[in-house]
Amino acid sequence: MDLVVRPAEPDELRDVANAMRVGLLNAHVGDEEWDKWRLGWETGHLAIGAWDGDLCVGHAGAFHFDTLVPGGAWLPTAGITRVGVLPTHTRRGLLTRMMRRLLDDERADGKVLSSLRASEAVIYPRFGFGLAGEAVSVLVHPHRVASVSGAAPGSMRLLPPDDVLSTIPDIYRRSCQRPGALSRSEFVWTRVLKDAADAEKATFVVVHTAPDGVDDGYAMYSVEWTDRSFADNVGACDLFDLFGTTPAVELALWQYMVNISLLRSIEVENRPLDDIVRLAIPDFRAYEVKQRWDEQWMRLLQVEAALSARTYRDGSPVTIAVDDPWYPENCATFRIGADGVRRTDATAELIAPIEAVSAAYMGAMSWTDLLSTGRVSGDRQAAARADVLFAQRPTTWSGTFF
Repeated sequence: MDLVVRPAEPDELRDVANAMRVGLLNAHVGDEEWDKWRLGWETGHLAIGAWDGDLCVGHAGAFHFDTLVPGGAWLPTAGITRVGVLPTHTRRGLLTRMMRRLLDDERADGKVLSSLRASEAVIYPRFGFGLAGEAVSVLVHPHRVASVSGAAPGSMRLLPPDDVLSTIPDIYRRSCQRPGALSRSEFVWTRVLKDAADAEKATFVVVHTAPDGVDDGYAMYSVEWTDRSFADNVGACDLFDLFGTTPAVELALWQYMVNISLLRSIEVENRPLDDIVRLAIPDFRAYEVKQRWDEQWMRLLQVEAALSARTYRDGSPVTIAVDDPWYPENCATFRIGADGVRRTDATAELIAPIEAVSAAYMGAMSWTDLLSTGRVSGDRQAAARADVLFAQRPTTWSGTFF
């Protein structure tokens, strides 16, 4: 029987969820769990299933949100998620077929970008995705931090659980200033803030308020008292979100975190590479990087629209030819400069497959490095000029997992 790839109907969503879960080494979703999951599958999500007769054997889906790109524009984005194939049906081209159908539909729907968080780093370049942003997981030792310099003045308050969902989304929106930031839907906020809003665990949200009375930053964290027989008992903290409208506000939130009594450790899974706090504490090693990892993979679905939407730094222009085997409309040579982007018939100085230009797009990946490793071909001086044009500080970082 032929394998069919098509969008899932509303009454098939649990079937595709189960196929995805088994493909990712999880059990089928139970009734109670499905009641919690249902909203996230039924709203703001495109589900593409693979079918062997009546049996769903794979799924690739996409959330819908906007991504902040250099210069301040927000671009409509397909966030690829929940990708899995039953182990009985791998190596048959189903993943490629599902990804192609998914990206075709999202591109036709006006999405300019596509991004994802990869379970394995080797899977997605063949579909045009490039590594466009990295992050670090850190362990902070608060007892070694005497002070945090540069913290903004203001006051702190712990939010009551009933106020969490009504207060935090607005602060987050005003704090999104790094390229790579994502708009968060109501469903995402409900999931992110669940523990703090339910008050079933020791999870808290602290808000920083400026002297003028405006809330301008927040942190969400959980704490735990570690009881160990015949040993010193210690407090441990997991920090989930920390956002401020300015670096100084972020530093004020860090000052609060390291001053929480009894804490001996603060673990954070996802922070930017150039996290400002590492330079604001006297003991640099008190901010211990445990892992550097690939946070954001990106694919340009509409190359000209994406390149034209972001801004570029002052520098000499460069001509870049883009090769996209899936979408011929993206295959063109572009003159890129501080004054903007346009198509050109001039000879390309750099030739980039779609996964390479997607990696370099946000400014986190160097054109010179892409050239040196054979991912781009062309002139080294042109790559250096492209690095100047595409450079981005602060570095690209999302801070949102999906």
